[in-house]
Amino acid sequence: MTIFLGLVALIFYKFGYRLTKELAPVKVGSIELSANEEGLQIFLNNREQLVSPASGRYILKNITPGFHSIVISKENFWPWAKTVIVTQNNVRELYAFILPMEGIATKAIPANTPEYASALKAVRDSILPEPKLGSPPLLLDESLSKWLTTNVPLRKLSSDKSTALYVEDNTIYVAWISETEPPPHYFCLENPCKFKMPVVVPNEPIKSVDFYKGRRDVILFTAGAAIYAIEVDREGTQNFQPLYKGKDPYFYQNESGVLYIKDANSLLRANL
Repeated sequence: MTIFLGLVALIFYKFGYRLTKELAPVKVGSIELSANEEGLQIFLNNREQLVSPASGRYILKNITPGFHSIVISKENFWPWAKTVIVTQNNVRELYAFILPMEGIATKAIPANTPEYASALKAVRDSILPEPKLGSPPLLLDESLSKWLTTNVPLRKLSSDKSTALYVEDNTIYVAWISETEPPPHYFCLENPCKFKMPVVVPNEPIKSVDFYKGRRDVILFTAGAAIYAIEVDREGTQNFQPLYKGKDPYFYQNESGVLYIKDANSLLRANL
């Protein structure tokens, strides 16, 4: 009988079942993690996972359904942490970001060069994407995308055009405007889903804002003497990391992801 039960347990295990604390069989899930850096250390529930990236993603298999903590680290980088729910027979996708503790590498742009002139103009012409003065509030039955087009003509769009970004009352907002793709889970942490959601309200005035290169879930913004990156997802920990610290920075990001930073009398260039 013991041998039979052992064989049954082995068969269940091979087919991806695990037992809960109540000894009920459940189908396992998995976590697929991607990030903006390579050479990561990954810790699941405080245990390091020895996984190699496949096609740029780290895949953690056979995860028992329930809450799990995951931490991403790399030497001399800020860590990224998140507590997530893994459900039965499903893949939980995570998009981490980590930034160097000493800040991104910058290079001064020589004055009296074409790049200096164009970069300086771009930073000075970069206006916060705020609603026009006197804009009416969004009505319940009104299209969010149309409201933004009419009232926030300078709104930022993610590279895939699915998410809009704007600032109102010193609050950074994102809005889901795709009509073909289902919204990411962070727009649906409440029921029903909310297609407009606040990201952060800094203590100091926002001076510059944009999406992180190639991402729709990470926002760059300047407040006070620093440039920060913050993720949109508020589930678990909302990760928040400094990108650049100076005196009075403003920035402009071109389509290639080159960041031009005007800080007092300096004009700098950085590659994300």
